[in-house]
Amino acid sequence: MTAAAKRGRPPRLTRESIARAVLDVGFAELTFAAVRARLDVGESTLYRHAPDRDELVRIGLERALAETVWPALEGPWLPMLRAYGHAAWHALAAYPGSATEVARGIVPPAMASIFNGVGAALMRAGFSADQAVLAGDLVFDLATDNRRGVEHFDALVPTAGPGRGNIGENWPLAGERAALSAQVHAAITADPSEWFAAKLEVVLAGIAATVAPAG
Repeated sequence: MTAAAKRGRPPRLTRESIARAVLDVGFAELTFAAVRARLDVGESTLYRHAPDRDELVRIGLERALAETVWPALEGPWLPMLRAYGHAAWHALAAYPGSATEVARGIVPPAMASIFNGVGAALMRAGFSADQAVLAGDLVFDLATDNRRGVEHFDALVPTAGPGRGNIGENWPLAGERAALSAQVHAAITADPSEWFAAKLEVVLAGIAATVAPAG
């Protein structure tokens, strides 16, 4: 029996195995070569399933979102939308680098499905279609942008700048604005999820005051 016969046929490459490899490599370190090495397949084999890095990102994001436990789309709109904001933030936090990819415009079908589900729930709560889209977009944009900032501040992605420490060092505490500067320092060093929660409450209050249905 030859060595090739003993080895047998290589495992069939699937979208699921590619997704798992992408998440194992991590979005921040993701390259075509790294995924090929993880899967132990040739370039042409992987290329048939994902022609470029963006498609690898899309496949990985789809799996990451599927592994996230999302809140129920029921009950009063405010706690539902708040819960979805936090769930989106933590879903991105679980996979460093994912928010930076989403901010680039890599949006898998699962993300559109989640957004549409929230929009439909808001419409059942009395929002018009345009109000539902605006409210949902505000919350999901906030979660994505805040997480992207964390990824860069904490140097979780290769394109990160000098980080939180540098910002703090270059924001002096002096004169009549010392109290303001102190709060900036507090915000920079605060737990990112707590700072996001505070921002989210401001956004939700704005939605309630401007576009939410009365009553």
